[in-house]
Formats: sequence, structure tokens, C-alpha cells
Amino acid sequence: MAAPTSDIINATSTNQLHNINMSNVTKLIASNFLMWSRQIHALLAGYGLTGFCDGTTVAPASIVLHDGHTIDNPAYDLWQRQDQLIVASLFGAISVELQPILSNSSTTTQIWTLLSSTYAKPTWGHIKMLREQIKQWRKGTRSIDEYVQGFFPRFDQLATLGKPYEHEEKIEYLLSGLPEDYKPIVDQIEGCDTPPTMSAIH
Repeated sequence: MAAPTSDIINATSTNQLHNINMSNVTKLIASNFLMWSRQIHALLAGYGLTGFCDGTTVAPASIVLHDGHTIDNPAYDLWQRQDQLIVASLFGAISVELQPILSNSSTTTQIWTLLSSTYAKPTWGHIKMLREQIKQWRKGTRSIDEYVQGFFPRFDQLATLGKPYEHEEKIEYLLSGLPEDYKPIVDQIEGCDTPPTMSAIH
């Protein structure tokens, strides 16, 4: 499809392309989409490339008229190359088990849309599963760091699904999973006039 002759043709330059290193990003699995998407979004924001995810960086016309002739648009070539660099990086940050669902997704926007609709979708079964995991989470032999940090991704996922717990409820679940030898600390926290922050409790 040819664009109007008024379209500006930008010279293609490899210096304008960004190779996105996602090697330090935690791989996406079925239960960590919220934190994974935050990492990806922050990384792409640093390069000014978040528009490739949400679709606001629209592909230019692939063909343009220039000096009365139809030619390939270098701006489209640049857009496509950048998009595919992001796609390749995204696949490297997604667990092998989840990659098959993306077999028909060829652009960054398609991948992002599919993952969001799949793992941030407020299904009753998913919400129920997360609530049950929070209810059953216990310190046991875990370190206090591991125990407390185990709540946050589940709380965050419920918030993403539109079913957040109130702050007081989060505290109740955190305290209820502690063993008896933490009772003096639990009593002290429950005796506060105002609920302390989660970080303060930690």
C-alpha cells in the first residue's frame, strides 16, 4: 500500500537499532506474569521502545512514493528490524513450556497482547488458586525472607486481576502462617494502633 507523497522517508541506520539484553530478566512462567511484565516494561522504557508492546509505535507504510516513483520505505525496514530484535529477546525471556502458545505471534505487540490476555485474565479459577496458595502458605523451615517474599507475587497477581486484598488482610495472612515461637512478635504487631507496613513487619 503506497503512502502519500508527503510521507517523510528517514534514512535507515543500524545505529538506530537497539539490541535488548534480557538475560537478567526472570523467565516468564505461568505464575509470575506481573513481575515479569514489569521488568520487561522497565527495560524497554529505558530504550524508549515501550510503544512496540502497546502498539503505539505503529509500523510505517512499507511502500512510499518518492520523486514520482514507488519505493520500499526505509523507515518501515527500520521499524521491522527493531520489532524483530525485541521479539527475539522476548522469546529468550519466556520459558520453553510457554513458547508454543506464541507460535502464531510474529510481532512484539501480538506477543504482549496474547500474554496479557492469557496470564492477566481475571478467571475465577485463577483467582481461587491464588487465594488458596496464600491461605496455605506457611513459614515451616523457610527463612523469614523466603516466607515473606512468597506472599508478594501472589498479592500482586490478585491486584492485577482486579481482586486485591486489603492491607489488613495481607497482614493477617502473613501472621497466621508463622509458627508458635513467633507469638510474641505477632502479639506486638496485632497490638499496634494502626497497621504497620509490610516492610516494617518484615
